[in-house]
Amino acid sequence: MGKALRIVLIVVEALITLIVLIPVFLWLLLNVYLVNYRIGKNRKKMVKMLRREGLSEDVSIKIAEHMFPKMEFSLLGFRSLMSAAEPAREKRGKLIGKQDR
Repeated sequence: MGKALRIVLIVVEALITLIVLIPVFLWLLLNVYLVNYRIGKNRKKMVKMLRREGLSEDVSIKIAEHMFPKMEFSLLGFRSLMSAAEPAREKRGKLIGKQDR
């Protein structure tokens, strides 16, 4: 195969991949939006119910936010979660190693 044909095949494969992945990403974003919408509605209902029970507004909001956290997805947040998990594994390994001695 010629070099030009290989480049054309790589470009075609990349375009097909993008065509397949774009609807998947749109579907994911739509689902995250809908979940956050439902969580927001449930959070508002809970704040109303807690206010009726006699709690102050700031306490009601904090409890509702704790029970119904907002879903946020970002690449930076995902990377920080991955990097935060690695030292925990290392610490466990060090602790286990010290206990075996």
